[in-house]
Amino acid sequence: MTFLNRFLFAIAKNHTFRCIKSQGIGLLWTPFKLRNFSDLARNGYDVGTKDCIPILQSLGDAGDLISGQQIHSFLIKTGSNQQVFVQNNLMRFYSMCGDLSSAHQVFDEISEPNLVSWTSLVSAYIHDGRVDTGLCMFLQMFRTGLMPNEFGFSVVLKACRMINQFVLGESIHGLILKCGLELSKFCSSSILGVYVESGDVKKVHKFFHAIPQWCRSEALCNMFLESCVLSCDLVEANNLFQQMGYSNIRPNCFTYAIMFKLCAAALVADFAKLFHGKIVKIGFESDLVVGGALVDSYSNLGFLDDAYKVFKNLDGNDNMVICALLAGHIQHGNPDQGLHLFLDFISEGNKPDPFTFASVFSLCSKSAIEGIGSQVHSSLIKHGFIMDPVIGSAIVNMYGNIGMISEAYKCFLEVESKNTICFSAMINYFLLDSRHDMALELFFKMRTLALELCQSTVSYVVRAYAHLNMLREGKSLHSYTLKHFIDIDLCLQNALIEMYVKCGLVEKAETVFNAMMIPNEFSWTTVITGYSDLGQSKKAFSMFQNMLLSPVAVTPSQYTIVPLLQVCCSGETSLAGKQVHGYVIKAGFEHNLYVGSALINMYAGFKHESESAFLVFISMNQQDIVLWSSMITAWAQNGYYREALLLFVKFQNDSIFSVDESILVSCLSACTALTSLEIGKCFHALCMKTGIESSVHAASSIIDMYSKCGSIRDAYKFFEGLRKQTVVTWTAMISAYAYHGLGIEAIQLFHEMKAAGLKPDELTFTGVLTACSHAGLLAEGWKLFESMRTEYDMEVTIAHYTCMVDLLGRLEKVTEAEALINEAPLQSKTQLWKILLGACSTHQNFEKGKKIAEMLIELEPNEPTTYVMLSNIYAAASMWNHKLEVRNKMKYEYVQKEPGYSRVGVVS
Repeated sequence: MTFLNRFLFAIAKNHTFRCIKSQGIGLLWTPFKLRNFSDLARNGYDVGTKDCIPILQSLGDAGDLISGQQIHSFLIKTGSNQQVFVQNNLMRFYSMCGDLSSAHQVFDEISEPNLVSWTSLVSAYIHDGRVDTGLCMFLQMFRTGLMPNEFGFSVVLKACRMINQFVLGESIHGLILKCGLELSKFCSSSILGVYVESGDVKKVHKFFHAIPQWCRSEALCNMFLESCVLSCDLVEANNLFQQMGYSNIRPNCFTYAIMFKLCAAALVADFAKLFHGKIVKIGFESDLVVGGALVDSYSNLGFLDDAYKVFKNLDGNDNMVICALLAGHIQHGNPDQGLHLFLDFISEGNKPDPFTFASVFSLCSKSAIEGIGSQVHSSLIKHGFIMDPVIGSAIVNMYGNIGMISEAYKCFLEVESKNTICFSAMINYFLLDSRHDMALELFFKMRTLALELCQSTVSYVVRAYAHLNMLREGKSLHSYTLKHFIDIDLCLQNALIEMYVKCGLVEKAETVFNAMMIPNEFSWTTVITGYSDLGQSKKAFSMFQNMLLSPVAVTPSQYTIVPLLQVCCSGETSLAGKQVHGYVIKAGFEHNLYVGSALINMYAGFKHESESAFLVFISMNQQDIVLWSSMITAWAQNGYYREALLLFVKFQNDSIFSVDESILVSCLSACTALTSLEIGKCFHALCMKTGIESSVHAASSIIDMYSKCGSIRDAYKFFEGLRKQTVVTWTAMISAYAYHGLGIEAIQLFHEMKAAGLKPDELTFTGVLTACSHAGLLAEGWKLFESMRTEYDMEVTIAHYTCMVDLLGRLEKVTEAEALINEAPLQSKTQLWKILLGACSTHQNFEKGKKIAEMLIELEPNEPTTYVMLSNIYAAASMWNHKLEVRNKMKYEYVQKEPGYSRVGVVS
């Protein structure tokens, strides 16, 4: 057996050497990779430099670094490594194997590097992505006096495209002109590529049309067509395509693919069908490149049936093509139909890639099939794909779009090497779910990972800062955008405007607005809303007028109109509101429910315009629950209590909506004003039936209704039966006791409220101080009044001072009341002086009353109550002449007192 092995080895060895001598060593190297290259030399075979070069080239193509190093060692031993030709090939070998340090070392050993040496090293660095180093080497070559050839120039132009240094590319173009290489095949296509990627359409056209017809190639023409895609210039592209048909440059498959891409970009279906006919005629329809481009074009244009027919006729299936077809179903078609298409693709034995799954997840987010997204997610796991950023972002978007934010976050945590897009998607869904803290937490994580921020991410975070009223952080992020983004997009600018408006800095928001190139409707509306919220009607209307007169046509929406109507309520008259109403009719918004509700609320702000509000209500084509509620509330708050209750009856008979809390509270308010206990009890029963009685506003309204209708027992019984008692309900009950003069009970209830662990607010103190005033409890009143500052650090308002002045006045402590008024830190004190004047009138304090009255008449000459009280003071002092003078002065000044009236509810 050993002999046989040796015999076979000898035969093989002799055959090997014969092949080396007869055919050359390079042919044998690739299949056998010679165990040891130096064996050839030791066995007496003449191995020259010319034999090594083909071997090095083959090893470079195969990436076999170790074997190539053996040849390098052999060349060093033989001294052949000092030849420039050999050194250039060694550089090429090391470059192809990715060992640039060795390649540069070989270059440094060249005594006089030639043009090939320099070009090879520059090309190696650029192809390896080390563009800056490659360009530095290119400049060093220039300093040696060597002028690049067409290959060197094409490599450097490629580097300019890689780092977007288009100005440098244009300079190199000038250098190419000096060298006379502009029309060479490599240089011309590289120059055109620089201008195409820079987006300078004029320079693209100028350069391309300057190239003679005989110097043009298919690559040049296709590159020019690519520029037409970017500019959607179908006319220019079609002209070139026609010229190609009459010249020696025939359109190839890439030409037709580009033309289909252009048809989709320009949204021209007729041209797509025209070129479809051409490729059918020349037999390109089933070609994967051309047919795939046609599928993509038809999908983008919405011709999904035609796209599917082309897809079925393709030679083989490709994931890129199925992704294009699925994208068409996402944009134009039925998501469920797209999912069935994917299932057919899988059932035919095709294997999806991550991009296919990403498209399918987009379909799942829009599909009506329940649970389909989770099933596709399971299929992804079964296929063994890792959660990379592409798939991860698609899954996060899928779960986020269907409202499963927690599931989206779980998938987000599983994504490996999360990128900016993945973080941005998750931040957006946390923001939509009002989980602003979580959104900011992810943002801070992004900053920790040093991920680059895109403008969409910044816009999401700015909105989170706006919701959390984090103005300082928002300003900091605004500074970041100005520093890092040259052109701020519309979405980010709108987010900044919204943040400043929500934080109350509308003027700062307007500064951002003024810096916008083309503000949209949201931009205008946000600033108008900001001024409306601050009650600055003049600025709000000024912005609206500028919007209508803007050179860029922007149409106001319903959301623009509503803040204008809201700010009209702050005016003294309804004139501005009527003008907006006129615009509403002119713009066609008069039947819009959202605008209609705002119109009713605007007119309700003026008591004499309640009928105008009702006219708006009955003019609507249909009424929703908000509209009914607005109108019933408008009647009730303006004193039309019967009309409010009658409208409620109509609501019950005609409306298909269930009664809501707002309507019931308004009706309870009407019953309270009418002192109609029986009707009030009916509404209480309705609150119980609908489950609304436990809500804060309804409960306080029921207590108020029973109290003011004279049934304090029913008020306390209802209060005591509440499952959950809040500060509002406690305050309502305390105020009810105060209304009935039960001061002791009110103070006792106040202490019970504190014992229950609830902190009283300003309204609670107003109620209990009123109770002290009505019951004459001076010591308790002073103690509570002082505790507001000392115990609760609460701001004392004019309502609290009013209660204390009334309490002191009732007890004839006019001097103390006057001292309290003088020390009160209030801008206007007329209300307090009126109360003290009333006390002086009641207790016939002539001197003090006269002094206060004269002061009030000077401050408010048209206020009738001051004249009446002064007249009563004179009457009480039997100073009839002075009383007559006051009455005559009222007639002379046209000051009229509105006659009082009382209402009593009678139960038969």
